[in-house]
Amino acid sequence: MIARIVAALFGWLSLASPVAAPPILMPALWVARDADTVIWLFGTVHQLRPGTPWLTGAVADAFADSDTLVLEIPEPTPDDMSAAVVQVTPPRPAPLPPALDRSLRARAAELGFPRNAFDRTDPWFAATVLAAQPLAQAGYRSEPAPETLLTKLADRTGKPVTAFETLGQQLGLFAALPQAAQRTMLERTLAERDPVPAMDRVVATWGRGDVATLDRLLGEDMTQAGPAVRAALLDRRNAAWARTIARWMRQPGTRFVAVGAGHLTGPGSVQDRLRKMGLEVMRVQ
Repeated sequence: MIARIVAALFGWLSLASPVAAPPILMPALWVARDADTVIWLFGTVHQLRPGTPWLTGAVADAFADSDTLVLEIPEPTPDDMSAAVVQVTPPRPAPLPPALDRSLRARAAELGFPRNAFDRTDPWFAATVLAAQPLAQAGYRSEPAPETLLTKLADRTGKPVTAFETLGQQLGLFAALPQAAQRTMLERTLAERDPVPAMDRVVATWGRGDVATLDRLLGEDMTQAGPAVRAALLDRRNAAWARTIARWMRQPGTRFVAVGAGHLTGPGSVQDRLRKMGLEVMRVQ
């Protein structure tokens, strides 16, 4: 859920390419509607390998028919990202336990960072950066992922783009986590030597629209992270977003909401909360 830096527009594989095209993905899509309002709910993964054709079928049609694109946060520029990171960087980070500090320095050096690269950051930031590095080396990028591609297409067509949160607010959620929870995040990142197979499973499950399995995979991750992390990153945000969507249902128009898939799976999901408010939400893909 960490914000993605905007990069170049995703290029689809040509049908004339001699390389076999990857299978078309069919990620899940839901809709809430009444007489004059349509709100599409689309769960995303924040990084994909280039050449992953997911914007097809019902998802492509729903996006094309929408008046507004709604994201978790606006796609940030590098300057936005730098300023937000500075904003949440503590003046005096709490020292890590010696064993964890040694492991962090060793892993940083192993992945090509200076051993002291994370001396002035909180554990959540080190965990996030170190987890992302092997994925980047395996070819995962933000450019072909939904948030970046949809933003580019919206900009091209003049479709307004809004967001539930700002970049600073999202990073602030991580920075506000208790130190114990942040250290758990870092310990788990250091213990997982290769996060690529797990990411591959999540992307494949997402691409099949297998929401039940995706809920299990993401739910296991949240359970291991602990209740403080789940409450801050999922539960409170899902509740706030559901309240906002419920207000939108009283206004005419069509919105395409694209947020991390973990917000749209299992008990406590955005759809679950909308249904408890008396709104009908139907899966269409």
